[in-house]
Amino acid sequence: MMHFRWFFSPLARATEVFPRLMLVISVIASVAHLSFIFLFDSIGVGVLARANIASVLVYALAALLTQQRRALLALQLMAIEIVLHGTVATALIGWTSGFHYYIILIIPVAIVSSFYRPRVKAAVAVATGLYYMALDMLFRQAPPPIEVPSQALTSLHYFNQASTLLILGLLATMYFRLVKSAEDGLRELACTDPLTQLYNRRSAMDVAQHEAAVFQRGGRPLAVVIGDVDHFKRINDQHGHAVGDIALRAIARALREGVREVDHVARWGGEEFLVLLPSTESEEALRVCERLRQNVRALSSQNLGGADLDISITLGVAVLQPGESIEQVLVRADRAMYEGKQAGRNRVVLAGQDGAPTL
Repeated sequence: MMHFRWFFSPLARATEVFPRLMLVISVIASVAHLSFIFLFDSIGVGVLARANIASVLVYALAALLTQQRRALLALQLMAIEIVLHGTVATALIGWTSGFHYYIILIIPVAIVSSFYRPRVKAAVAVATGLYYMALDMLFRQAPPPIEVPSQALTSLHYFNQASTLLILGLLATMYFRLVKSAEDGLRELACTDPLTQLYNRRSAMDVAQHEAAVFQRGGRPLAVVIGDVDHFKRINDQHGHAVGDIALRAIARALREGVREVDHVARWGGEEFLVLLPSTESEEALRVCERLRQNVRALSSQNLGGADLDISITLGVAVLQPGESIEQVLVRADRAMYEGKQAGRNRVVLAGQDGAPTL
């Protein structure tokens, strides 16, 4: 049986991942600026020590805003702090300090964020790049007005460089997760029936062909089951399609819960379901199908959708034979199911090897 995770669109996943990243960056930045307070105070640069107190408060506020689902405002606040702090620190203690590295981070953060349109992202990236180049031209060769001991300046340079690389690594990890989530979502959409969250017909056919190929190579046997909900049109006509959808979801759940982890359940089309039972001979398949029939029948007492429904299912079973194609065994299972309908419904019918059903 296949277990499905809840599926979210790529945009929904982005809006979940990005705030978490913002929170992590806020914490990292707060710790870094807290250490800067003591560092600048110890070397006598009081103006930057006080500036870093303000920076710690800004990042604490950004973390609070992110937790309150106001990540866009937090992002804007952090961007302003990064530009101001990077510019002031570079202007006062020189280009070598490495505080300008943080300004570059605005570009990937803006690009991977889920808040802006592509045009806005492009504008932010270009503006940030031009601003960084302007700082480079102004301060790379300019002597800083505040002299910082060489050892402290070197430590600052490598600390800021390492922090920038760490945040870039987090951004790359987040981007990878977003791309992978989008791919997984598209793959799940392609193989899943949206109403029941079972395999759809195309995906079930792929699985069936694989299982048939395993059997034909001398592997495990395969029982194929086709089930059709009895008088389902009557449910739709009397209670409406919304109640019919509730019934289909309940039937799908009853079928899923009645088989093993290695088995496969699919919505074959409309009110028809396909069950694939690997490593299962006819006698065991009949026992499984009887359990499934009883599970579905028990739904009649559950008042689904607030309606008094009479729910039952007819199941046709066929066991794959040597040299037989998956299409042929499906035809035999379908014929057995049809014979069950003719015999009164709400029953399990085993197809003979020649296609003749065995009631």
